[in-house]
Amino acid sequence: MKIIEIISDTNIGGAGVLLVNRLKNTDLKKYQTAVALPKGSMLTQRLLDIGVRCIEIDCRGDSSLEVGAIAKYVRLFKKERPDIINCHGALSARIAAKVCRVPIKICTRHCVFSVKKSEKVMGFLNNMLSDRFIAVAHSAKENLKALGVDEQRITVIINGAEPLSKISEQQKQRLRAENGIDKSTFVLAFCARLEECKGHEWFFKAVRLLIQRGENIKVLLIGDGSQRQRLEAQRDALGISESIIFCGFVTDVSHLMNIADLSINCSVGTETSSLALSEGMSLGLPAVVSDYGGNPYMIRHGENGFVVRCGDYEKMAEYIVRFKNDKTLYKKTSLNARKRFEEELNAVSMTEKTNSLYDMLYEIKVKSYRP
Repeated sequence: MKIIEIISDTNIGGAGVLLVNRLKNTDLKKYQTAVALPKGSMLTQRLLDIGVRCIEIDCRGDSSLEVGAIAKYVRLFKKERPDIINCHGALSARIAAKVCRVPIKICTRHCVFSVKKSEKVMGFLNNMLSDRFIAVAHSAKENLKALGVDEQRITVIINGAEPLSKISEQQKQRLRAENGIDKSTFVLAFCARLEECKGHEWFFKAVRLLIQRGENIKVLLIGDGSQRQRLEAQRDALGISESIIFCGFVTDVSHLMNIADLSINCSVGTETSSLALSEGMSLGLPAVVSDYGGNPYMIRHGENGFVVRCGDYEKMAEYIVRFKNDKTLYKKTSLNARKRFEEELNAVSMTEKTNSLYDMLYEIKVKSYRP
């Protein structure tokens, strides 16, 4: 079967990493896959490195709807004649696929937003332009339903991460020393874009509370974004500069996640199923997370971490201290975190479920109609 995955990202975000993870584990001879993406996208090289054919589209990028791009996608689909397209957003491509009568049109939902009444027209458009929807979290499915998408056309396939390689204790201590962290310090890894929806602001209040109580902690803020200067100013104003390390954008997070003891996610918007949480769990890192979006599905309260209400920094601090001081609790949740990753939150499981969906739709909509 011929498949074109369409993604409009010019940078490397969660949807792009997810796509790379899946295609890395896909039989590209059976599933003849090309990826259409904006010219100059940072994602292109990662895809080429794993043997995926890339088709660069001369379009603006980072925008789901670009009227000028519709004709370019029409030309692409007429030339390539795909059996399946899977659009990660990319409304322009979905319109073009409808015009070209591509047999199978899939839309993958990567985000969760509050739905306004005025936005429900999108549900009508989605139903008209897509045969099937993939929701990367149960919260994303509910979001699609709120937009008016037919529930029977939604398949939930949870994001899956590639496992991070675990390093030796000696290597871990060397890396800690290189980052100015001693052996006794409890390290928190917060891997997320530095944007308002990720909740860094209320997390910083939890850090201040921990410092005031004399807890020996360090926080690795892994990621970059538009809010960096504001967050650096807030860190300084709260007097927690010694405990917060801004790591910036990191291509390979494995060395930083290996020196962490705990994963943190404080999202207050957009979160579905966090790849950073899954990567941490591949190393046996439990987590403390907000109750937004897909977090409560990934982190089962009391089993592989704890879930707190968005903004409840006092409870966040309390759970961090419990993990720091209770070795029995930590060991149990660490084992459960690794088990949770192996059961569902890995790239192989995600790939198998996606390809099974492709196979089923291909049998129904393509193969059965061919002589």
